[in-house]
Amino acid sequence: MAPEQLLPGAPLTERTDIYALGLLLYELVVGQHAFTRSGTRVNPVRPSTFLPYVNPELERVILQALSPDPQARPESAEAVANSLPTTRARSRKGTRKTRWWQLAAAVAAVVALGVIATSFFLPRSGNQALTAQDTIVLADFANTTGDPVFDGALKVALAVAVEQSPFLKVFQDERVRDTLRLMNRPPDEPVTRSIAREVAQREQLKALLAGSIAPLGRNYVIAVEAVNALTGDVMAREQVEVPGKEQVLTALGGVASRLREKLGESLASTQKFDVPLPRATTPSLEALHAYALALDEGRVNPRLEAIPHLKRALEIDPDFAMALAMLSGVYADTNQTALAPELSRRAFALQNRVSERERYFISWRYYRDAAQAWDKALELAQSWTLAYPREAFAFNSLGAAYIYLGQYDRAVEPFREAMRLDPKFRPPISNLAGAFMALNRYDEASATLKEGRARQVGFNGGHRIAYLLAFIGNDPAAMSEHLNASIGLGNTNAAFGWAAHVSAFGGAISAAHEQFRRGVQMSRQGGFQEVAAQLSIEDAEAHAIVGQCAEAAKEIADGLGSSRDNISLERAGRVLALCEGDKESAALVSELEQRYPESTLTKRVSVPVIAAVSTVGRREWSRALAILEPVKSYDHAAWAEFWPAYLRGQAQMGLKRADLATAEFQSILDHRGEAPVSQLYALAQLGVARAAVLGGDVDKARQAYDGFLDLWRAADPALPLLREARAERSRLH
Repeated sequence: MAPEQLLPGAPLTERTDIYALGLLLYELVVGQHAFTRSGTRVNPVRPSTFLPYVNPELERVILQALSPDPQARPESAEAVANSLPTTRARSRKGTRKTRWWQLAAAVAAVVALGVIATSFFLPRSGNQALTAQDTIVLADFANTTGDPVFDGALKVALAVAVEQSPFLKVFQDERVRDTLRLMNRPPDEPVTRSIAREVAQREQLKALLAGSIAPLGRNYVIAVEAVNALTGDVMAREQVEVPGKEQVLTALGGVASRLREKLGESLASTQKFDVPLPRATTPSLEALHAYALALDEGRVNPRLEAIPHLKRALEIDPDFAMALAMLSGVYADTNQTALAPELSRRAFALQNRVSERERYFISWRYYRDAAQAWDKALELAQSWTLAYPREAFAFNSLGAAYIYLGQYDRAVEPFREAMRLDPKFRPPISNLAGAFMALNRYDEASATLKEGRARQVGFNGGHRIAYLLAFIGNDPAAMSEHLNASIGLGNTNAAFGWAAHVSAFGGAISAAHEQFRRGVQMSRQGGFQEVAAQLSIEDAEAHAIVGQCAEAAKEIADGLGSSRDNISLERAGRVLALCEGDKESAALVSELEQRYPESTLTKRVSVPVIAAVSTVGRREWSRALAILEPVKSYDHAAWAEFWPAYLRGQAQMGLKRADLATAEFQSILDHRGEAPVSQLYALAQLGVARAAVLGGDVDKARQAYDGFLDLWRAADPALPLLREARAERSRLH
C-alpha cells in the first residue's frame, strides 16, 4: 500500500498504482518483499545490497517507483516500462484504460532481464523435496531422558524453528486431535511416529517430523527425521550430541535449519530466517515448558486459562518476548486492556532478538494493545500477509485492522482467508460475522456463525454477534440463549451490558440501569475491574443521553474509581461533555492525549467528538461542524458508534438546514449493523422526524415520529424526550 493510502482523504492517482508496481518489481528482482521487517515502512534496502550485479538503471527505476512522495514517482506505467533497461514496452497512447496492459508489459520487461532471484525453494530430485505448499505433521518427541521438562517444550521449539520459514507450515495440534477422533482413537493419545504418519496419510500430507532426545552419559543426543508419509522412507535426518541441558535448544535450532535446507529450502532463505532458538523463544527449557502449556493446541488463541502458565514462564524468564506478547494479547482480548500495554511494550523492545515470524506477532500486539496505532497496525498486517502467506493469524489481524478503521468490506476477504488457512482458528469466524453484520448483511453473518458451529470451533466472541443478530431479527429466545451462555462464573460478565443496551435502545433507562449494575457486581466478584468500570460508564452514558446527569455523575465516579483505561476515559469524557462538565471533560482529554499519543481512534474520533459534544451543547453549530469535518473518514470506525453523524445532524438542525440534517440522521439508520443497540439509532429516527417538520414534509414527519415512538414503546414514561416527541407528533394531526 502506498503511503498516501493510509491518509484519510488523500487523493489517489496513477502514481499510487506506480507504487504498487514498484513493490512487485522489487519482489521479482530481489526475491523478497521490499518491506519484510515488521514495523512502519521506511525506504527499502537497495536491490544491489542483495544482488551486486543488478543493473543500476533498473535499480533506479524501482527505487523511484517506491518513493514516499507521489510526485517523485514516474507519472505512468508507460513511463516505467520505457525506463527499464534492455527491454522496452511498446507505447500505447490513449487513456487510463490502458494502465493494466502497461503494468503487464513493465513486469514482462523485468522478467526478460533475467535477474530474478532464485526461488526460496529449489527443485530437488526424487521425493526428497517439500514445496512451499506442503504442511507437515510433528510427532511428539520421544523422550527417554526421564526429565519431564522436555515433554511438550521440544515440540513447541521445533515448531517455532520450522515455521521461521515463510514456506513451511505445521499441521495444528487441534487438527491432529480431530483426526485422531476420526480414526477412533482417543484425542489425547500421544502422537508417536507411527500415529503421526497415519494422520499425515489421512490428511494427504506429504511428510512428518519425528524427533527424539536420549541420554548418553552426561550428554544428550537429539535426532530429528523427516519421513515420507506415503512410503515411510526417511527423506532427511539430522542428529547432534550436546554436552548439557542448557545447550539443547541451541542444538535443536541448528538441526531444524539443516533439515530445512535438506528438504529443499534455499540456503539464502534458511540463513535469512534462522534466529537461534534461545533467542527466538527463551534460553530456559522450564519457561518454554510453561509457555507450551499456555498454547491452545499449538495456537496463540487468547484465553483466560493461559494466564497462570504465561505468568510462570515470565517468572522464570522475564525477557521471554513471545510470552510477554501473548499475555498482552490475552489481557487485551478478555476486557483487561489496562494490563496489556506494559507487556506489549516490553516485548516490542525485545523484538530484535526473535525470529521474523515472532517479530510480526510481537509488533502486532504492540501496535494493537499499547500504541493502538491502527494505521501502523494495518500497514504491518499487510506486510505480514505478504511475508507469511500461510499464516492465518496474519490475515485475521489484517481483517481486524480494517474493522477498527471502519473498512468492513475490505475485512471480509482477509477473514475468509484466515478461515481457509486454519479452519479451527476461532477469532476470524466471529470477526467475519461481525463484519457482515456491520455491512447489514445479516444472513451472511448468521451463516458464518453456523459454519463455525459446524466446524465445532469454540464460539469466543460469536455469542455477542449472535445476540445482536437475534435482537435485530426480533428473536428473544435466541437472545436469552446467547446471553445465558456468556454470564456467570468463569466469564467476564460484560454480557450484562448487551441486555442493558437493548433496554436503553428502547428508552427503558431504569431497566438498563439495573442490568448494568448487576453486570458491575458480577464483574467485580470475578476480579474484572476494567469490565466493571466500562459497564458503569456505559450506564452513565445511557443516563446522560436522556438528560439524567445526576445519575450519570454517580456512575462516572464509580467507573473511573475502578479503571482509567482509555475506553473508559473516552466514554466518560463524552458523558461529562453531554452534562456540561467541560472542565472535567477537558481534564480527561488531556490525560488521554498524554497516555495514548499514538492512538489512531483516540486522536481521530474520540477527542474531536468530545469537543463537538461540548460545542453543540453551547449551540456553536458552525464550529461543531468544523471540528467534525476531519472525522468523516472515520465515521464508521469501531469507536465512532454513530456520534459524528448524530452531532452533525444536530448542528445542521441548529442551522435550519433540514436536508443536510436528514442526510446525517439517515446515514445512521442506513448503517444499523455497525452499532445495533446504540441509543443514537432511535434518536436518529426522531432526528429525521424533526428535520422533516423543519423542511415542511408533514407526511414524512408523521412516519418518522411513529417509527421512533414504536422503538420507544416500552420507554420510561416520565422521560422528557418521550413526552416531547409525543407532543410534537400530536401537533401533526
